[in-house]
Amino acid sequence: MIKFFRKIRFNLMETGNTSKYLKYAIGEIILVVIGILIALQINNWNEGRKEAKMARNYLIGIKNDLTKDNALLDSLIQTFANEISLINEMDKSFEDPVYEGETYKSLFMAPDTSLMKHIFYRGISFRPITATYTSMIADGRSGLIKNRELFEGIQEIYDERHSRMASVYESFKPSENRIHWTYGYEKKNWTYKDLLASREKKIFIDLFNFVEAKYFYTQHLYNLREKNKELIALIEQETKE
Repeated sequence: MIKFFRKIRFNLMETGNTSKYLKYAIGEIILVVIGILIALQINNWNEGRKEAKMARNYLIGIKNDLTKDNALLDSLIQTFANEISLINEMDKSFEDPVYEGETYKSLFMAPDTSLMKHIFYRGISFRPITATYTSMIADGRSGLIKNRELFEGIQEIYDERHSRMASVYESFKPSENRIHWTYGYEKKNWTYKDLLASREKKIFIDLFNFVEAKYFYTQHLYNLREKNKELIALIEQETKE
């Protein structure tokens, strides 16, 4: 093709037809520009496809992480709910409207008294899976998520809610330490009947306050689980083919 155009250009120069040569030269330049623009467009299209695929992979990875997080949240909520219910059976304060008992009514159940000793401990903290989100941010790829409302929802969970929950969990560590050193005998030997008998004693007040802190932490767990569910649904809608 290049040899063909060269031959035409050479013939025009040989004949000395300047006007035709100029028209031909301009036409050739236009063709070259058009070719470059088409090549750039194809390249941009290919890059756009690659970025869209990468964004979809990140979103699917985040969805899978959130799904695993919710499985852990379910387990933790169930464990803490049993401890909350143990104390609530003795004092209905947690179901008072001040504690938003109606909103979190699923946290109240018929408690398993064989697990009574758990109320002496903080229990397991929630440790989220952040690998996909951390990788996306570290690689500077957050801009690939074109739905900014969706990205802001993801950012809220990973950068705000997780940090807040970790802070709440750490806040009742002093209470656990105090109970550990003050009620070592009770922690080791008490049954649920002993706990019932302590209704008016200081240990019950200490345990009530400790479980109260767990209750507020469990509310954060519950809220995060519901937020995760909403975000998973949005991601599924965004990645639907």
